[in-house]
Amino acid sequence: MSNESLNIRDERTISPFDPTLDHSTRISRRQYNLIMGGLVTLGFAVIAAAAFLVMTPAFFFMVYENYGLVLLASVVVSIGGVFVLARGMRREGFGQALVGYGMIVGSIGFTTGMILPLYDLPSIANAFVGTAIIATLFTLLGSVYPQVFAKIRGVLSVALLGAIVVGLVGSFMNVSMAWLDYVVIAVFCGLIGYDTYRAQQCESTVKMAIFNAAQIWLDLVNIFIRLLAIVGRRR
Repeated sequence: MSNESLNIRDERTISPFDPTLDHSTRISRRQYNLIMGGLVTLGFAVIAAAAFLVMTPAFFFMVYENYGLVLLASVVVSIGGVFVLARGMRREGFGQALVGYGMIVGSIGFTTGMILPLYDLPSIANAFVGTAIIATLFTLLGSVYPQVFAKIRGVLSVALLGAIVVGLVGSFMNVSMAWLDYVVIAVFCGLIGYDTYRAQQCESTVKMAIFNAAQIWLDLVNIFIRLLAIVGRRR
């Protein structure tokens, strides 16, 4: 009886909406995981496409001459994508949630792709391989030790907020913050474990696959960027 109550409570805590009001069609767990994996892979394909696009000389100069405007547009679109995704999670069907995912991936993927041409190819490959290894390891840990990651979720959130504040202060004071890259990587490693745990606790619907894919993709992108900053050699 206690285990059953625990499962119900966890589901309501994990889901971004009340599962009793969600009438989405359930899919198999295999289909659910394939959709999540496909969306995460698509997100990295967007980064690669943006990098190739930025390497076009005319486009390169256009972007970097308007870098501030491009960055502002990316922030606005990504924040809008978060709201659209959240709204889509509370509506019938998954179309709006998918649009929100596309806005998040398109905006953040583009700005991430913009920085790749600044590094040599071996550095990008090393950062990508490192990200893949971390993703595999902490996905497995999140599956094997789910309760550990569930318990440290609050600590990870506080640590991430602290890292953001410290990073902003350091940038204004023009202080070297190289050590912060390692802290951020550690935090997002923990978040991968937690998001893996949450994804497997949620109902297997297309909407939940989209929602969790967005979370996991953001974890991986943050790790990739920080690894690139650590191991990357600029051209």
